[in-house]
Amino acid sequence: MWSLIMSVGLTCALATPAVGSGDQGTSRLSASQQAAAGQLAADQHISTQEAQRRVLRQERLTGVATALRERLGSRFAGAWIDQKHGGRLTVAVTRSTATALVEARSAQAQAPDTTTVVVDRSLRQLDRMSAGLAHRIAAANKGAAHGLQSAVVVQDNKVRLDLPRGKTLTPAQHAVVEWAKRTLGDGLEVSTYAHASEPFYCGGQYSCDPPLRSGLAIYGTNVRCSSAFMAYSGSSYYMMTAGHCAEDSSYWEVPTYSYGYQGVGHVADYTFGYYGDSAIVRVDDPGFWQPRGWVYPSTRITNWDYDYVGQYVCKQGSTTGYTCGQITETNATVSYPGRTLTGMTWSTACDAPGDSGSGVYDGSTAHGILSGGPNSGCGMIHEPISRALADRGVTLLAG
Repeated sequence: MWSLIMSVGLTCALATPAVGSGDQGTSRLSASQQAAAGQLAADQHISTQEAQRRVLRQERLTGVATALRERLGSRFAGAWIDQKHGGRLTVAVTRSTATALVEARSAQAQAPDTTTVVVDRSLRQLDRMSAGLAHRIAAANKGAAHGLQSAVVVQDNKVRLDLPRGKTLTPAQHAVVEWAKRTLGDGLEVSTYAHASEPFYCGGQYSCDPPLRSGLAIYGTNVRCSSAFMAYSGSSYYMMTAGHCAEDSSYWEVPTYSYGYQGVGHVADYTFGYYGDSAIVRVDDPGFWQPRGWVYPSTRITNWDYDYVGQYVCKQGSTTGYTCGQITETNATVSYPGRTLTGMTWSTACDAPGDSGSGVYDGSTAHGILSGGPNSGCGMIHEPISRALADRGVTLLAG
């Protein structure tokens, strides 16, 4: 079972149209982008046309953020897409002299409405603060009925510590809270979370079959999950899924059009614990995965990128198909009985049992591998694709 997680609510507000001469016709939106635009319009109470414009330029804005992340180094303090202000990109820096570089890069990318804020702590500092807190959370959560959690909040230039609402903390957890207040000072925000979560694989006798709505269903021993992204290393090819799926089964099959099953291969490597939730399954027949670079069965994936708060992403799972939502927090520490995961990403997309392992993406850009969500209401947590690829030692197959 997953842990309790924070219940995140989106603020719905009227917003002005996005600015930027580089916006192009919305006819270029893919099916998943159309779905993301529909969700964005409903969440933000804006027109469908305005939502489509915002979704269409998301990849361009996150590309700006990632380029600045690499160029500014220790001066970079994070970035987010501000849906309350027309879906513009906001970049946080630690020195006012970095503002000119942000302006130049955003102008080059035809995103002139990009704004810059100067803050005290760099993203590297926030990540170090988060890592120190996560280490203590993981130790204190062992044996506790309800775990502590945390996340980096770049919009506030702080790290947030989340306590289980209405639950009694253990002495070890109280000690972590006091340590965080004493050590992190004004860089800490303390909040609460409410809803329990769980990993979204189907166990037992495939209890959540049917339906299979879309995406690639993969079957192991009394387990069904999903898969979408492909990867390779040398001459070996892999499909990617969630690590907790691989923990329950070593060999995988996929359903065929004749309602039989085709063997895929064995689990080559996985992680389900402190450093994430991802797995790779070595594919016996690489021809099975042609054409390359898709989210099964049709979306073309050309690259990967980091996650940014405010961005809308979609997943394609074998249980619930396309669903989309807004990224609400990054570098999150998530607790559940017996385990604590760090460095995860939360969004508001809906998902269900059997969706674990789904590809999370924005347009043609891969962002992560679905892990789970709350046992009540919508919400999705994913393993960032950047870490999954690095930890598994593979390269994303892009078309």
